[in-house]
Amino acid sequence: MVPVTTVSAVDVGQMFGHSIAIVGDYPDRIIRIDGRDMHTNAILTFDELVLVSGVPALIGNSSNGGNACDGTPFVISFPSGGKPRFDGPIEACAIISYTLRSDGIDFSTKDVPGQGTRRWTWSPSEGLQALKDVAFAPKDTTGWQALRERSIQHPADALNNIAIAADVKALLGADFSTFQEIITGTGSGEFRGADYIGQTCTPHMCRKQEALLFLSAEEKQVYAAWKPLDEKIEVRPPVGQWPEAAKRELRAWAKTWK
Repeated sequence: MVPVTTVSAVDVGQMFGHSIAIVGDYPDRIIRIDGRDMHTNAILTFDELVLVSGVPALIGNSSNGGNACDGTPFVISFPSGGKPRFDGPIEACAIISYTLRSDGIDFSTKDVPGQGTRRWTWSPSEGLQALKDVAFAPKDTTGWQALRERSIQHPADALNNIAIAADVKALLGADFSTFQEIITGTGSGEFRGADYIGQTCTPHMCRKQEALLFLSAEEKQVYAAWKPLDEKIEVRPPVGQWPEAAKRELRAWAKTWK
């Protein structure tokens, strides 16, 4: 199946005998179809128009305009002889991609450590339905060579590396789940020479609940710190065992709570 067309204009006007437009001003933009207000949010886009089981379906994206979460998809369908139908947007704080089938649209998140892959499917008859999550399992077999390859970008990528994830678990023990929940949140990382440094926060809780990950290329050693909500910073291993480069990163990161 191929898309009917790609739709990018804010106001698409007439479509299959119906008027459809995005009206209003930020942050209260409205999708209005045949005079009916279907959905309101800060940022609304129409992305692609497809045919599913012979029914035209317009895939769009809805966002509240914040930087903690990406926008999520919705589907507007135009059944023959009936009123347009609005499904979604999907409730998730994640990047969601989709694939097209002749009889449906499949949506999914990235495979995130501790969360796995969340999935949904849409059809003209049933609308949007959640599917069973697929559990996460590390897949990267490159070990510490991943630092030389610069393949770790977001800190969560380290937990997709079988060897490095095992080292993180061994270091943190019972605290691994808490750290994993924060380190897979909103954030980024970069290389300082051969070493990797990444910082994240729990969505909507930045400066309140954050985590830091330092990967030493020379030592092939993990250094981790996290700040739970309303609690003191946790550091593994003890600060005295951190190399000087990692200590500098830790001190700079911890200044937020001084």
